[in-house]
Amino acid sequence: MQIGIVEGFYGPLWDKITRLSMIEFMYRNNMNIYIYGPKWDPYHRDRWYSPYPSNYVEMFVDLIDYANRRGIEIVYAISPGLTIDYSSKTDLNKLVKKLERMMEIGFSSLAIFLDDIPPVLRGKGFKSLAEAQASLVNYIDEELSPDKIMFCPTYYWKIKEDYLRELGEILESNVYIMWTGQAIVPIKITLDDVKAFYEVTGRKAFIWDNYPVNDYFLLRGYNRLHLGPFEGRDPRIWEYISGYVANPMIEAEASKIPLYTLSRFYVEKQNYDPEKSLDEAIRSLFPEEEYDTVKYFVELNKASPFNPYADKVPTEKDIQKLSNALKELMNIRNKDFLRETRWIREKLKSISEKLSGKSVKMNHRIQTAGDYYLDMDREEMIFFFGEVIKTRKIWI
Repeated sequence: MQIGIVEGFYGPLWDKITRLSMIEFMYRNNMNIYIYGPKWDPYHRDRWYSPYPSNYVEMFVDLIDYANRRGIEIVYAISPGLTIDYSSKTDLNKLVKKLERMMEIGFSSLAIFLDDIPPVLRGKGFKSLAEAQASLVNYIDEELSPDKIMFCPTYYWKIKEDYLRELGEILESNVYIMWTGQAIVPIKITLDDVKAFYEVTGRKAFIWDNYPVNDYFLLRGYNRLHLGPFEGRDPRIWEYISGYVANPMIEAEASKIPLYTLSRFYVEKQNYDPEKSLDEAIRSLFPEEEYDTVKYFVELNKASPFNPYADKVPTEKDIQKLSNALKELMNIRNKDFLRETRWIREKLKSISEKLSGKSVKMNHRIQTAGDYYLDMDREEMIFFFGEVIKTRKIWI
């Protein structure tokens, strides 16, 4: 079973050191696949047809070498769906040439991402969007013969039967179809969900889990960490899927906390305990003397779509504890974690001052310590999460 991450979020790109650190984390925590496909990499999506400049190439060579030495497969993903004409020989040749170059760099497996695009059939000679997209993926597979080819379809959530069934019938048997579940960010992934996917496509789903990703807050002008554990995933799904990757937060170091719990979910399955795994994550990632401070910080930033009310909400009784924790956080060894969470710590400082009775102007776009709010109406929530989730405003 392949389990790992898909760097597939919208937002500022990670740098090479961050990615190397993530690969090392994966190596130490039973993960074995890393899919590179960040939406804001212009050569991945908007300018998919353009070759990468030398600084990117050098980074890819280093990442591949390091991942190979750690026994982790690193997959290059491209997202040409915004502009490609599925029947254009010119476009197909551009795509093959680009991917051929990536394989020369050292990528042995490829992914085609056609997610988050209008469902428009560009091209002639195809009866449906599914036929056009499957033909594109099959063409890449035939021309380049990668070790593995993964495909994220345009309808990558829910069961759009006609579309998914046609993909299952046309795609070559070695193509993995990625799927997020019954929603873009599903509250639950059940055994019935993955069985339904198999019944329609004739293939096991390769799960793309949109947790702990937080880019949908960023794109709506908010900031929010997801430090809580993986929940709501039926442990029996492991027998009915072909792989599992999680989409991390923009904050890579902070992402390691919930990602650790995913690795425990995979190893422990029915015996997985989310809270115990979260505790183990903190102990694994931080020195013992920092445990209490980091644990408290996690408790303040634990809310997620699974449990929007999970944050600890400080009161006047917690003023000293919160103040001490903010001071102690400044002394932890992981400076990248400190840098990533600076904006949250600034908001927590404002909350501490407000609890002390001071007049404070707070940044209402930063959510922590009880706030969990997305500017979505009921319809949008059902579309995005599969149901209406609770929201809470305390400091907003």
